Amino acid sequence: MFNAELAGHSFTIDDHYKEARHYFQDYITSQPGSPLTVSEAEIDALQKFKPYLSRGFLETRLLNRKIAQLLVDKDVLLFHASAVMLDGKAYIFTAPSGTGKSTHRSLWQAHFGSRLTVINDDNPFLHITPIQVTAYGSIFGGKDNLQTNTSAEVAGIAILQQAQLNSIRLLPPKDAYPLLFRQVYRAVGQEKMIKVLNLVSYLCNIPIYQLSCNISDEAVDLCYRTLSTKKGRKFCNEA
Repeated sequence: MFNAELAGHSFTIDDHYKEARHYFQDYITSQPGSPLTVSEAEIDALQKFKPYLSRGFLETRLLNRKIAQLLVDKDVLLFHASAVMLDGKAYIFTAPSGTGKSTHRSLWQAHFGSRLTVINDDNPFLHITPIQVTAYGSIFGGKDNLQTNTSAEVAGIAILQQAQLNSIRLLPPKDAYPLLFRQVYRAVGQEKMIKVLNLVSYLCNIPIYQLSCNISDEAVDLCYRTLSTKKGRKFCNEA
């Protein structure tokens, strides 16, 4: 049993396999919190679909899902994206799997060097309010396992698509909302899903861009210059 803090909230985890403590190692704290455990029956059910994965890894996956489910009530969503921190602000790149968010993150690392911190390269937590969004690290950092137990206010989100030439445009909420919704953890239960839908609406209050880009420093410069200088707009009240 151990305590872990994610997105500013503590959990007391009753684990059965050593992998869980390994994945949570950067988030272990002395502060107890909401009790959390996974039953052997739950692991059995998941292993039927993923027999090639260890029971310890499956336990960790299930713990992460339960944390994501509980955090919805705290205005926190698990978001499929790469989140980086530069000069105290977070920048988020999201896209369907295989579209290039990790590639774009690696370009930012090469461009900015030690100034850049990867908050999470696959599933950051986002604490969402009507006036601010904060990105937090989480235990799963994608295929390169890049994650840091840190947080930063989000300057903006870039929704990526591959292109030969680089261009960027600010998205109105009617265009941004469905693209963002595809990338969030889908909570179980009607009340929680209503909460998720509302949180995605609030997410539209920060600048959301469509970034058409190639693999170049120019793409990084365009994205950074745009997201770092644009102020948020109350899009969600627009028609």
